[in-house]
Amino acid sequence: MAKISIAREEEYRDSNFKLHNGLSSVLLVLIIMALISFATLSIASANADLKLTRKMMERTDGYYAATKAAENKLADIDETLQTLYASAEDKDAYFAAAGKGSTFTQHISETQSLVITITYLYPEKEGDTFYRIDQWTVETDTDKLDYNEELPVMK
Repeated sequence: MAKISIAREEEYRDSNFKLHNGLSSVLLVLIIMALISFATLSIASANADLKLTRKMMERTDGYYAATKAAENKLADIDETLQTLYASAEDKDAYFAAAGKGSTFTQHISETQSLVITITYLYPEKEGDTFYRIDQWTVETDTDKLDYNEELPVMK
């Protein structure tokens, strides 16, 4: 029985299925090429993410700078209205000196602005506010937008 199993092993070794020495080298080269292509795609994706992050950072910084400037202007308006309220004899005199409201704009970027519209109020009791914010919006000037419609596939 031992002779039969040895003969079968020899037949198995001599069968048509043989692994050549060059096949492992080709497989190794293909795996390395696949890893290099994945690494290249990862670098390209990371670079695109970095550019987008920088743009978003600039937009966010611009928005918060405009918001800070708008809040400082609102503080100045509040002080002015408080002074007018203290010097006005009645509601009509207060509105004659202050007006009904105002709208002002703070620059965010080349194409965007922060638009604030306020209505002046006459405080009926202590602690009431001197104005109400009716609008606090970011407006985009679409005439200045430059749409990039090309697809940079090959450069």
